[in-house]
Parts: sequence; structure tokens; C-alpha cells
Amino acid sequence: MRLTPVIALLLTLLFQGCTTYVSLHKPDRIAVPQINPNLDSIRNAILTGASKQGWTVLDETESTIIVTNKPYRHTRYPIIAIDYSLYSIDFNYSSSYNLRYTYITEGKQLVRRDYNRIVNGLAQSIRYQIEEMRRNETRL
Repeated sequence: MRLTPVIALLLTLLFQGCTTYVSLHKPDRIAVPQINPNLDSIRNAILTGASKQGWTVLDETESTIIVTNKPYRHTRYPIIAIDYSLYSIDFNYSSSYNLRYTYITEGKQLVRRDYNRIVNGLAQSIRYQIEEMRRNETRL
């Protein structure tokens, strides 16, 4: 009889770990080092970091780059707006295909689990390129 609550607890934990939808994660803003920044070098760092992760540019304005990660057979992919300035780089959800984005459910923005993993990879790659830009500036 005592095994029943333990089994119920284990099943509850198992099903919670198998959720398809998670809260929409917005990567942290990336601070641009203030050594000698210019918008062209920041733009190039963003484009390099994005392309190394397989992202392509859909649209570009003076301070925003919209990128997508359209995989083979177009199964699931996000579209992200990257806003940048001389001081920071910010990531914003723009759209997605087959990631079942729900704007608000019980006060949360929900999306398939794949979205957060893909977008975090993009942010890490761009962060690495910004750090490389800073290292190159300090060497000169």
C-alpha cells in the first residue's frame, strides 16, 4: 500500500519532464564592449555568428537583422529579430514555423522545446563573435 504514493510521485515527475511546450525563453542581452565599437563590426559579428550556426538573413534594416534557421525539409524553424546598437544586442521572437507558438497561456508565452535550444545556440555563437571582436581590438 505504501508503494502507491511513491509510484504516483514518480509518474508525475516523469510526465512533467516530457512536456512538449515550455515557456518562451528570451536570451540575455549581449553587452557590446566599448573599446572601439562601430555598427559595421557589430553587424559583421552578428552575421558571422549566425551563419556559423546555420542561420540565414531574411531581412535587414539599419539596426535590425531578421534571421531564420530553416532546416532540411522545413520541419520546424524560428524567425528571430536581432536588434543591435553600439551598446547591446537584443533577441526578439519574430515568428516561427511549426513550433506551435502560443502567445499567452495562463500568463505565459509557450513554444515547443526546440525553439529555446535553437535560439540559445544562436545567442552563444554571436556572443563568441563579439568576444572575438573585443580580443582583436585589444591586440591592436
